[in-house]
Amino acid sequence: MQKRRSARGYGGPTTSPLPILITVLIVFAALIAAGLYVVSAQSVVVSMDDQRVTTRTHQTNVRALLSEAGVYLEKEDVVSPGLDSPIRAGMIISVAKAHPVLIEIDGQTQRVLTHKTAPQDILAENNITLAEHDIFDTDDPATPRYIRVVRARTIKLIDNTQSRDLLTAARTVGEALAEAKIALYVADSVMPDPSMALSDDTTITIERSTPITIRVDGRTLVTRTHGKTISAALAESGIALVGLDSSDPLPDQPIKPEMTIHVTRVSEADEVQRTELPFKHITQSDSTLDLDMRRVIQAGQAGVQEVHVRVRREDGVEVSRSAPQSWAVQPPHDEIDAIGTRVTIKTLETPNGTLHYWRVIKMRAASYKPSSTGTAAVDPLYGITASGQKLRKGIVAVDPALIPLGTPLYIPNYGEAVAGDTGGGVKGRVIDLGYSDNDYQEWSGSVDVYLLAPAPAQIPPLPEEQP
Repeated sequence: MQKRRSARGYGGPTTSPLPILITVLIVFAALIAAGLYVVSAQSVVVSMDDQRVTTRTHQTNVRALLSEAGVYLEKEDVVSPGLDSPIRAGMIISVAKAHPVLIEIDGQTQRVLTHKTAPQDILAENNITLAEHDIFDTDDPATPRYIRVVRARTIKLIDNTQSRDLLTAARTVGEALAEAKIALYVADSVMPDPSMALSDDTTITIERSTPITIRVDGRTLVTRTHGKTISAALAESGIALVGLDSSDPLPDQPIKPEMTIHVTRVSEADEVQRTELPFKHITQSDSTLDLDMRRVIQAGQAGVQEVHVRVRREDGVEVSRSAPQSWAVQPPHDEIDAIGTRVTIKTLETPNGTLHYWRVIKMRAASYKPSSTGTAAVDPLYGITASGQKLRKGIVAVDPALIPLGTPLYIPNYGEAVAGDTGGGVKGRVIDLGYSDNDYQEWSGSVDVYLLAPAPAQIPPLPEEQP
């Protein structure tokens, strides 16, 4: 038997279209119902915390709407219109939330909800009154979240010898003094320290400093002190009296208000001047040395003398000095020379032949004649020398202490001569070469003077040559 083919072609069993149609109709009906539900909801605006939100609702009153929106309400919150007001399309619901504030007072903290913003209004709203000296502080004066009330307390103030009570709510000693308009100087002493916190049993003690003026080291210091004496006040100001320093008034005198203290810096020091002490020249005869030869036995060394003067200065100005005191810090050492005394006859070749001499002396020479002696030509003594001879060439004037009168001499370029005259200016190694008025020649400079043999028994020492 042949099978019939389906009108839809080959395949499985045939599906009926009725169930599908029913499903479609149900979904469509649901969509229409949903659309009608949405369309039927009323549009309202909720304003809260400066925000506005538009919503649609089927709720019948404001309370149900806010509950549906999850808005939690405190009893202090303000809703407009009221919670039982019916919902109307296009209505605006305003919610004013009360903000929390913590109030600390008398050791206790309470939380309140308020619409007030001024701290004073918040306190008044909660029946908290402030006495005259009570104070409060807050985290934010515009919109406080915390308010602390401090009740004034009575503390004792001792200002030098004056005692009184202060009614204050200040937290520290310094704040209490500032609140009471009590002026303090840097040098004033306050106990307890101004930074310390006040308590009910606090006693504030002020030890006042005394105003003084100190003149020291060229400056004027206007200051205050707790010192009771001059020395204590100076020490407190860091001024020390050192050594001979002094003060006016004296250091042990008491301090008085507005007094002026003069400090005088005193110093004493030695001014020392060093001078040289000359040494002596000592000569000793030495028969082993040729005549007039010198040998240094001990070199001379000058000494040192110090002159000390004690000088006193006040504030840098000299006021006195002591009498000089001197002493030798290093004594001089004398120079000792050996002078030869051994006479040796020597020879000298001259234009007139060989001469024998025992000493030669370098002398400063000049010449003179009878007319230059100051004696008038008519004077019987005109041209007469100290030896009684008439002045002429060959008669010379010498110092008898060096060359005895009558000693035979030889002077190069002058010739042989005899020591026959003296003169007021002829001293030491000076010789005047004599001439007559007719053969006068002028001399200057130095010459070698030979003392001819024989040598005398007593030979005078030869003085040192003058520069």
